[in-house]
Amino acid sequence: MEVILNSTKAGERRGIENSPCNHAPFVVAGDWHGNQGWAIATIQSAAREGATTMLHVGDFGLDWPGAKRGRYEARLNGYLQALGITLIVSGGNHDNWKTLEELPVGADGLATFRSNIRVLPRGGRADISGLVVGALGGAFSVDYGHRTEGKDWWSNEEPTPEDAKRLIAGGPVDVLITHDAPAGIPLTGDFELQPELTARAEKTRTLVREVVDSLAVPHVFCGHWHQRRIHELAHPDGRVTRIDVLNKENSREGNAVLVWPGEAPLRIESLSIRANQ
Repeated sequence: MEVILNSTKAGERRGIENSPCNHAPFVVAGDWHGNQGWAIATIQSAAREGATTMLHVGDFGLDWPGAKRGRYEARLNGYLQALGITLIVSGGNHDNWKTLEELPVGADGLATFRSNIRVLPRGGRADISGLVVGALGGAFSVDYGHRTEGKDWWSNEEPTPEDAKRLIAGGPVDVLITHDAPAGIPLTGDFELQPELTARAEKTRTLVREVVDSLAVPHVFCGHWHQRRIHELAHPDGRVTRIDVLNKENSREGNAVLVWPGEAPLRIESLSIRANQ
C-alpha cells in the first residue's frame, strides 16, 4: 500500500541527488520475536529488492538469555554478510535492554552487536540512506508480572522523558523508529487490561507523541501491536505525520515495508516476504 501525504522534508538538508530514482530502497521490519526462519526469509526478500540496509522496530529478540543464546544473531549475521546487508535494530520490549544500553556508540551514532547487526540507541539518531533517522525504542510489557527480570523482561524496557528530550534537542528527523505507537492513534490490543496497566503503557505512547508533535516528524515506523495499520496525524502548521504500524512475524505482506529515500513524503510499499527456494 502506498500513501502520499502533503508533508515537508525535515530540516531542508538534501538536494535532488537524493531523488528516489537514484537510490535503492531500504527495508523497515516489524517484530520478529526471535523467529529465525522468518527473519532469514525477510532478509532474503530484502536482498531480492536490492536493499542493503534494514531497520527493525524492536522485539527483534536480541541477546535473549538461555542455552541457545547468541545462535540466532550469529546465524542472521552470516546471511547479512553474505548478502551485503546491514541490519539496524531499535529495541522493543522483548529485547535485552541490559545488553542494548551497555553497547558503546560509535561516531556514526550506531552501536555494533555483530558485524552486520547494528543498534540505534534510544534517544539517538544517525544518517541512514541519506535520511536523519531517530529512535525512541522500548515499550511497557503489560504481562511483566508473569515474566522474570533478566530472563525475559528488563525493568529499563521503557523510554524515559530524558530520552525524549535528547531526541527533541537534536532537532528535526526525517524518520522516527519507535516500538510503540504515538498516543492518540486508534489501536486495539489483544488483551483486556486493568486501568493501572493501561495507564502505565500510555506513558510510552505519550512520550512518542511528544517527540512527533515537537519535531513534526514526517514518518514514524513502529510495531508492538501485531497488526498492520497506517494513520495520519495533522499538525497545526499543516504538516502531516504518517505512522506505519507493522505486523509481527508470519505476516507476509504486513511485517515489512520498502522505503525509498528522498524528499518527504517517502515512497513506501509492502515487502512481500518469501524464503528462497
